[in-house]
Amino acid sequence: MSSGNFIQSANETAIDFKKIVDTLECPIYITDSSGVTEYINQAYLRENPIIDAEAILGRTIDDIIKEGKYFKHAITTEVLKQKKEAMAFFVHHLLPEKMAFVSGMPVLDEENEIEHVVSILYAESFFQKLHAKFNYPIYSFDSYHDLLGKKRLPAPPPVDNLIGISKPMEELKRIMLRVARTDATILISGESGTGKEVVAENIQRLSSRAGRPFIKLNCSAIPTALIEGELFGYEKGAFTGATSSRAGFFEQANGGTIFLDEIGDLPFEAQAKLLRVLQQKEIVRLGGTKPIGLNIRIIAATNSDLDKKIAEKQFRADLFYRLSLIPIHLPPLRERASDIPILIEYFLHKFDAVYNRIIRFTPQTLKTLVDYPWPGNIRELENIIEYLYICSEENFITEEMISPLLNKNNHLSCTDSIDDELFDFCAKQMQDNKSLADIMSSVERTVLMLAVEKYKTTYLIAAALGVSQPTIVRKLQSLGIGRRRSSHDTEPVCYQG
Repeated sequence: MSSGNFIQSANETAIDFKKIVDTLECPIYITDSSGVTEYINQAYLRENPIIDAEAILGRTIDDIIKEGKYFKHAITTEVLKQKKEAMAFFVHHLLPEKMAFVSGMPVLDEENEIEHVVSILYAESFFQKLHAKFNYPIYSFDSYHDLLGKKRLPAPPPVDNLIGISKPMEELKRIMLRVARTDATILISGESGTGKEVVAENIQRLSSRAGRPFIKLNCSAIPTALIEGELFGYEKGAFTGATSSRAGFFEQANGGTIFLDEIGDLPFEAQAKLLRVLQQKEIVRLGGTKPIGLNIRIIAATNSDLDKKIAEKQFRADLFYRLSLIPIHLPPLRERASDIPILIEYFLHKFDAVYNRIIRFTPQTLKTLVDYPWPGNIRELENIIEYLYICSEENFITEEMISPLLNKNNHLSCTDSIDDELFDFCAKQMQDNKSLADIMSSVERTVLMLAVEKYKTTYLIAAALGVSQPTIVRKLQSLGIGRRRSSHDTEPVCYQG
């Protein structure tokens, strides 16, 4: 039924459809059974000033969403798919201050088939009027931003994906902007999940080497026997299986930047060769004799205590001093709690687009998240929010819903997996006269198997054992230990507003 027929059918019963709907204070959007826009009342246009009614009347919701000019989500789509009423929480992608509940209701014909879909927005102004008239205690959209000091997301910083307004973050950004102008070697330290790779990427992007190669290497992910060939390359015939020559990571990064993540896990014998590269600015491929000059910047990162490793003769002091010309330390999330609400809002908007649905936290839930110590730092925060988008069927996340997730993570530590059974296991290995290497290998396998049983993801295992997630993945693969698929690995439920 066309817009004209719809209005005509109302007029046949002596009802001035347009006058009544335009008198209502609630914004109303009406489509037919195919999602074609039939009518938009005046309240809807007032609440959404960027919308041009003439530009969308007669067009399908899908067509308008694809255009992306006026809105990216529509509750109408959900109603037509589910063939029943649907509700969602709505944040306008172009006007983030526009927050509302949206309700979509099907209008059925005599055969119970959808004839029209009526969508109603209950905007913040509606609840304010309700509160003013009846003094009714209601949820305030502003309360979501209380912990931000009534502030929205700050203006985009000169760095990408480095979110925060705390003093440590402002100081970090200041240092990054200064060192990016130089070619100085940088050592970034900080706990797992604090964003060391993000900092390295931004330094590269802000430097004169932007646009040139940026090679990332996880030092803990390369077997010791292959480390030299991977770093420096090799010539054909250098070893069995070397059927052709290959440029190493340093050579690939020439002219740009190489990022050496988990530098504390670099094998001790490889550290001396890396030191020579830093001193001489050249490499020689395995099996080769010709030096290859390097014009390269080195950024290293570690979550290890390198001072302790130096004292234990596991890391070279001279290499440490070469790498740490410019030391940058990333504080853990628990030391910059004022950034947590901003990070939460950043991830919410990010996953709104990824999963095509919207969830939000109640003020009490937000406070719980701010008070949580976040042992896994930003990575843990992001993972929990994404988990909720995938597994939660609710639009509003309450404290009761979030607490079990936090309680599980709050007990993450190495000692959780080291219990009496493991102690007895080690004792038996010693009684069987096993070598230290064999015992350590068996202990590592046992610990990882216990961790796989206890934790749902490799990120949680990494947080529990105090190593990086790539390290866990590599060790599980090398030991042939598989992670069981979680019952929570379900398809995301789509809610559109």
